[in-house]
Amino acid sequence: MKAPSYGSPVLPAKRNSRTPSSWRSRIDNNDAHSLWRMLNRLVTVHPLVRSALGSQQSSQPSSIIISIHDLTQDLYLLLMQKGRFKHYIDTQMADAEIEREIFHIELTNLLIGCLRRQRPENYRIVRRVSNVLESDPGFRRFKNSNGRHARYRQAADAVFGLRDWGNDKKMIDSGTFAHRIASIPMRMRNRRKAGCTGDAQVIVSNHDLVELLVEIFEAIDSPAPLRILRQLALSKLPVYDPVMTSIDEDSSDEGYSRISHSTFASSDANPEDVIISEEEEQQARHMAEAFLDQLSILMRGNPRRTERLCRVLWHCYFDPDEPSQLEVAEMAGISDSSVSDYRRKLEAEMKSLDFAPSQLRSFAEELDELLRWRLSLPEKGQQSSEMDADIQWPKYQHKQQRTSKTILIN
Repeated sequence: MKAPSYGSPVLPAKRNSRTPSSWRSRIDNNDAHSLWRMLNRLVTVHPLVRSALGSQQSSQPSSIIISIHDLTQDLYLLLMQKGRFKHYIDTQMADAEIEREIFHIELTNLLIGCLRRQRPENYRIVRRVSNVLESDPGFRRFKNSNGRHARYRQAADAVFGLRDWGNDKKMIDSGTFAHRIASIPMRMRNRRKAGCTGDAQVIVSNHDLVELLVEIFEAIDSPAPLRILRQLALSKLPVYDPVMTSIDEDSSDEGYSRISHSTFASSDANPEDVIISEEEEQQARHMAEAFLDQLSILMRGNPRRTERLCRVLWHCYFDPDEPSQLEVAEMAGISDSSVSDYRRKLEAEMKSLDFAPSQLRSFAEELDELLRWRLSLPEKGQQSSEMDADIQWPKYQHKQQRTSKTILIN
């Protein structure tokens, strides 16, 4: 809907003759409550608001797009921010002129702006349908069947049809149009980027839109008002305009929820959790290095004793073969009592560590890698491949080892 100019023959908003509006006196007295009520009356009778409320009642109750009280408050704040009330007094505008400007200019622009923000794709398609019907040579404008003149610059009631149809083409009831176009297929969405910023999709090309309107006219076999044609075209186009819905008000009157709350909870970690986990992992790996340095200090910097302590640590806690304490003592070249003493010292140092349970795995992995590197032990991949080879060819490996030992002894 386009905002009419001052030369439009459209009458101002209807008001009760017994309570004449006095905009100037209420603005002079700063009567905010009275001004708000008068603005609310204008919002209630505006055609765009009534049309939006009608479509809102026919849709789902959860898809609330417009609220009269919210629009009234937005209009009041807009007029205050723009200083329009002061302008009306300074220019000595009459009450009728003030009401006319608010109703036909300020409120209309506010409503159109709300539609463009809340329903951007719907708004674009509606404008394109109007432009195609007015500019394409395959369509033309018909006179209203009731014989009334078209209202100035209000094209919603304009009647369009195919150019091949005669002036005597009868316009049938629009209530059957939805059933008549049921056989028309839904159009595929054109995802090509367009617009100044390049972030809006075409949805449908002009050529495809013309073909769709031709199919609609052939199916209904009647001229139709522009408002009806917009609705019919939108029903066959993949227009996606998200609507914000309150989670707290998703329960219907029947007592069950229309929205599954499981769709709002994601099992994936959010970016903050990912960053925190990475920081905890790095901290745990640094703690592993500091733990080995503390063991060297515990052994008073003696390299030989530090190496024995590290071997006891690796064989007791990281060796996949899980040797016994006697086997550990034999591999480390120390006595059984020394292994017990080393383990007590290691457990005392481990108890002094302070980190979260989630950091334990990273700490153990880093400590295992550092011990393998310091003690020149085989890496995990090499050791697993050797174990697989032993399992696959046990007899061959056993004979080979015995032969090599015999050669070394001789």
